[in-house]
Amino acid sequence: MLRSVLTGLLLSVAPLALAQDNAPAQPQPSSRPGVALPPDFDFSRFRRENQELPDLPPVSGSQTGDVSGTSEFTWLRGRYENYPGGRGRRGGWWDTDFPDAEQNLMRGVQRYTFIDAQTYNTRWIDLTDPELFEHIFLYMTMKRIPIGGMSSGPDFAPDEVDALREFALRGGFVMLDDFWGEAHYQDFLIEMAKIFPDRELVKLDLEHEIFSIFYDIEQVAQVPGRAVTWDYGSVTLDDPRYPPSVHAILDDDGRAMVVANFNSDMGDGWEHTFHEYYPTSMSNEAYRLGINYLIYAYTH
Repeated sequence: MLRSVLTGLLLSVAPLALAQDNAPAQPQPSSRPGVALPPDFDFSRFRRENQELPDLPPVSGSQTGDVSGTSEFTWLRGRYENYPGGRGRRGGWWDTDFPDAEQNLMRGVQRYTFIDAQTYNTRWIDLTDPELFEHIFLYMTMKRIPIGGMSSGPDFAPDEVDALREFALRGGFVMLDDFWGEAHYQDFLIEMAKIFPDRELVKLDLEHEIFSIFYDIEQVAQVPGRAVTWDYGSVTLDDPRYPPSVHAILDDDGRAMVVANFNSDMGDGWEHTFHEYYPTSMSNEAYRLGINYLIYAYTH
């Protein structure tokens, strides 16, 4: 029911502008359909307004009950079984950037859309938890560390494969994030072949409606991880060795059931919104595409 209500509502509403000097914002022209990004969209002010963030309440998981709040939308992060410590504990690669990334994104969703979201309404869930099917949107990180290793990171068990396939085919939307380079890409292909062995993985071009459903995305950005941004790793900003792209698995009607951000780390773009050294332009790109994904999920 929520999806049908949002279909008419969200696509008719322009994003709210962060006005500067009390001047009304004029949207940038676009040759493609969709809502244009206001020229003063800048999370630097968003940062200043949130310098003193309140203490976050405890984050609930799938075994400990729902988080508090009355919003209709809950951001779910998938927890796969293959991580140090086993079920019932945190500490694996599934929880990279959790919960700061999604809670910051929810602040942006509140500010720029009419989606009924609350900042703290975020949680993790085991992929085999039956409650998964009461939701629409699922987020997961995809990298294995070490690269090619099978002891940590996504190595979906048969029951997790079955749950993810059923979730997607029932109308769910899965967003995969934060994997880099050819070795990680091969790991990603292995996991996708488990879930949908008979479906093609397609690379989405910018003409796909997911890039214009709310904000007009002119290019797929290489949103950096924190270590990348601060030169702790071997990748630099806009490194040509790691061209960013978005890949998808479609259902029989052409709906994107799974999207994957390759050579990009949307989670860090959200998590480091308030860090003075993280480039604002990259946080902007992560928010724009993340909000587009969310609205696409709720209207398709």
